[in-house]
Amino acid sequence: MTRTVWDEIIRDSLEKRPNETCGLLSGRNGSAQTVWRMENTLKSPVAFAMDPKQIQHVFHQMALRGEHLVGIYHSHPTAPPIPSPEDIAYCRYPEAAYLIVSLASPQPVLGCFRIEGSFARMYPYTICN
Repeated sequence: MTRTVWDEIIRDSLEKRPNETCGLLSGRNGSAQTVWRMENTLKSPVAFAMDPKQIQHVFHQMALRGEHLVGIYHSHPTAPPIPSPEDIAYCRYPEAAYLIVSLASPQPVLGCFRIEGSFARMYPYTICN
């Protein structure tokens, strides 16, 4: 992902605290280039959900840009950056990277995973300029 994408994910996470934030990442060739902030319809500090109509609209906008879904992000305001059982259970896009921003320490910490079935495995990422 680009530094701009990283900065936007962190800014969104901090702005929505104490609730979890969520969003989609699109790009080309597996590289996140665009951040799509989404509404957390649960407005909760321990869970998130996205509006299916908003998701559909964003997917349409991605296609118009020639991009596709490469990642899904959300924050854990007080928990570590690892997928919760609910994160794993509600995974609907196993082809996407799942990014979790933990705000539990003074500096945000990012975890990146692939979720397939009932398993989450760490997935490498880089931040480039």
